[in-house]
Parts: sequence; C-alpha cells; structure tokens
Amino acid sequence: MTLEQTVLQCASPALCGIKSACLFSLSKKNPQKEISQIHKWNRELSSCGKTFVIIPRKEKPVLVFIYDKALIELTLNSKDALSYLKEKNYPVTKGSKALIAELIKRLYASNSEDFPHEIGLFLGYPLKDVIAFEKDNGKESKYTGAWQVYGNVQEACQTMQLYKECRDSCFKLLEKGMNITNITLNWLTLKNKMLDKEAC
Repeated sequence: MTLEQTVLQCASPALCGIKSACLFSLSKKNPQKEISQIHKWNRELSSCGKTFVIIPRKEKPVLVFIYDKALIELTLNSKDALSYLKEKNYPVTKGSKALIAELIKRLYASNSEDFPHEIGLFLGYPLKDVIAFEKDNGKESKYTGAWQVYGNVQEACQTMQLYKECRDSCFKLLEKGMNITNITLNWLTLKNKMLDKEAC
C-alpha cells in the first residue's frame, strides 16, 4: 500500500471534515521519505484547518496523528469532555491546543500498543463509549465497528457508514489521479456547497 493509500484508508474522514481526528502508524523502519511528504501535506493543508503530527517512538513504529482543528475543538470543549479530561490530569484550563499537546506527549511516551483510553475522545468517538470501554475493555459492548459501541447502535452505524463512504469516494478520486491535497480541498469544496444549499 502506498503512503497516499494508507493516509486515505486511515484518515480520510478527518481530512474531509467529518471526523475530529485519526491515528495510524507508518510501517517502514526508516520512513524519512514518508515523513517528508507528510510535512509537505501539513504545509499545504494547514490553511484549511488540517494538521498532521509526526510522533516518533523508541523501537516502535512512527505514529501519525491527523486532526481537523474546528472539529477537535468542538469535541474537546464540551463540559463533559473537559470534566473527563480533568480526571485524566489534562490541562483543561489552557485550551484545546494544550490538550492536544498533552495527548501527543502521552502517545510519544507510550512504547506499547496500548494507547491511553482518552484517545477515543480525541478521535471523535462518543464519550459514553470511551468511558464504558475503559471500564470493561469491550466485554459488554453492543456492537463492534470502528469503535466499541455502548450507546445508540443505529447512530453509530450511520456514522461508520459515513466514514466508509468518505473513504471510498477518496479512493475513487485517487484512482482518477488526484493527490491528497487536491482530494482534501475537493471534499471541502463539495461540503461547503452542500451546506450553502441547506442554508437556502
């Protein structure tokens, strides 16, 4: 799988503005070429609110955290989210940028495959599901898909289907010769047109 395919497979919903963030790892042992390309995408897409963060880890694959600035701020600034993160010793009084920085620090320090449970909140999963999964590690979940669902299964499945449709559409654009930057900008343009029609 090429880097472009990996990014779209793992992170297209965040690039397209329908998911707050996505996290994946780079499989190559010396991914310098891939890292350079990711930095390039970060420069090209920062103006539309997309951020790519490279997280190297000792003797473990490099992680890539991609987030949509507007969506992740909306997710993190709710009263319930802040209360949950406060219990996890996050700097909740310093804004979403500090919360993201603290998560990155914890991911960097994690040399195992067991990420901090609160990662689910940053990735846009329902807080109820994040908390329930932390308590029983998925044993009592109602449904398993992109995440372990404990709440409304129908709503969760609709969201997961939206992620899949986004991914499929992005791959079709890639097959037509578009690159990651153009695919992201194309999706944002279509999304804005749809919102304009709804407002009329």
